Amino acid sequence: MSKIFVTMLLLGSGVSVFAQGTVYFSNNAFEKIFLGFNPPAEMWTVMPATAGLFNFGLFYGTGVTQPATLSFLGVSGYSSATSAGFIVNASGSSITALPIPGTTPGETDVWIQIAGWTATFGTNWAGAQAAAQTTTGNYFGRSPVINVAPAAGGLGPTTGPGAIIWQTATGTDPTKIAGGLVLYTLVPEPSTMALFGLGVAAVLIFRRRK
Repeated sequence: MSKIFVTMLLLGSGVSVFAQGTVYFSNNAFEKIFLGFNPPAEMWTVMPATAGLFNFGLFYGTGVTQPATLSFLGVSGYSSATSAGFIVNASGSSITALPIPGTTPGETDVWIQIAGWTATFGTNWAGAQAAAQTTTGNYFGRSPVINVAPAAGGLGPTTGPGAIIWQTATGTDPTKIAGGLVLYTLVPEPSTMALFGLGVAAVLIFRRRK
């Protein structure tokens, strides 16, 4: 009898571990990843299609109201090698069902945030954040904290597809990330900015002559 009980307990614990709620982590064509100085938006550029250039991580928490702190899930995605501005998995495919620990499919009291940073920092997102504020060329950015899909049935099933967390072209859902995600770096010295301005001016003149 005790063996049967232990077996049932183990099976039950296995179900609880694997039956996790999921989100559709990869972004879409309307919510791309950008690189830029902080501010202005006129100096943002779409993240280039280069594998391993940037890492993306998920922060999560549960509760009826937004948790005071969010837990770091780890590196959950990477910059795409083929599509500028997109987050993919290590194989280059869309991340359609990213599981969130301690949650269940359909759960609605889940809060998440996405961050992106220069990949050379590995999982050390805090180090990347500090470097982005002191050194040009190191990037860090994070989305707002959102309550995952309460109106759409909560988290997705374990096998996916996960709950959509990125806004669509015509969507106005406040529980989705809108405006893409911008990874910022330190504003360069005035001399560098001047060179950047000359470069932009030269491109505009060249286009007009054509």
